[in-house]
Amino acid sequence: MKRNIRISIFFALLPAFFLLLFTVGCKKASDTSVTEPQNGEFWLKGSVINAKTHTGIANAKVYFDGQTVLTTDANGLYKVNCKTMGCGAYDVRVMADGYGFGFASATIANNAAIVNTILLKPLTEPIMIGSTGGTFSLIDPESLMPGGETTLAVPAGALSGDINVTLTRFTGIDVPGYAPDNMLNLCAFNLGPVTLVAGKAVELRFAMPFADPTIDNLPLLRYDFDANNWVNTGISAHVNQSTNIATVQVTTFGTYSLAISGAFSEGIGTSEAPVTQSLSTTLSQADFSYQAKNEYPDGTPSTISTPYLRNLASQNTKINGTRVSFTDATLFSFNYIGSKPDSLAPAKSTSSGYYRWVPKVSYATHNMPMSTTIHGTTTGGTIQKLVYSDACGYQFVHDQGGGGK
Repeated sequence: MKRNIRISIFFALLPAFFLLLFTVGCKKASDTSVTEPQNGEFWLKGSVINAKTHTGIANAKVYFDGQTVLTTDANGLYKVNCKTMGCGAYDVRVMADGYGFGFASATIANNAAIVNTILLKPLTEPIMIGSTGGTFSLIDPESLMPGGETTLAVPAGALSGDINVTLTRFTGIDVPGYAPDNMLNLCAFNLGPVTLVAGKAVELRFAMPFADPTIDNLPLLRYDFDANNWVNTGISAHVNQSTNIATVQVTTFGTYSLAISGAFSEGIGTSEAPVTQSLSTTLSQADFSYQAKNEYPDGTPSTISTPYLRNLASQNTKINGTRVSFTDATLFSFNYIGSKPDSLAPAKSTSSGYYRWVPKVSYATHNMPMSTTIHGTTTGGTIQKLVYSDACGYQFVHDQGGGGK
């Protein structure tokens, strides 16, 4: 399976900070030569929550690299035995009935593990449509023209009886997977129920997020959750230049996206001075959050919707292996060797003192240049986010009593 995360953060202004956040894999975090075997179990604990209500989602299916399948508990929580999984970087994908898809990255090292909280967007409220057909619309959040709508038109005879139909637009981090090379997702949506095959093609009309008189047709992609990729359906959407509306017809319901030629790229960037924070030795997990920023100092083209540009950056940024939202806080759990039975640091002593385990986390603000090219038009901007690193280790304490510990 194509891996969608890249954990290669280089702090150009901080040579001593060389590679960041678990690219050290299982290297030790101690500032001594003392080995650091784990004592007991060590767990990575994550959560899946409703992006609208911020409550936990029960019975969500959690996939680690498409292999390990877990189910969240009543509070939307799950956990993975780090020693069983082994050190490394993992793609995390989540699905739950009534929601869109969720994605995160998890990294397990010798003394700490980190995983982003996964927010699942609820599907829109269903609309009852019968055999006589029907039409309904929603305001498109990325439309170039304010108030532009996405519309679903179901012809008579498409449905055999009354069916609860949903139409949900996915944007930013809610867009699953990544578009094929040299393409960008455009007007991603879910049409439910996903198992439904209509007797006649239904029509979707999208208010375009940009205006380009040279584009007449756009390919339609379908998302494959098992393979975590977008597949070209061979169907094309027609673009009406006078109305700037793209129209496409489908018979099989599911998750789709139009596609546009283009690319997203990000630079190495720079880092501000790191801050080290001590963690509680009585615990083995700490939750963090930060608000990422996206700016376009030189402005944005009048022919491209700024929300669409920001959503492309939100979906495609991979710094530290994590997508970020520019409207909601990015949440994650930092699991570490502490003093709890499920992740306990062993005691170490010498004739002159002892080593005390000190759990810590280090974080720094990272500023990254990025650019988005949409059908030949390039727009430059910046992304600002926090990058966290394991800073746990042993601290030598001289035994004033002379007997060691």
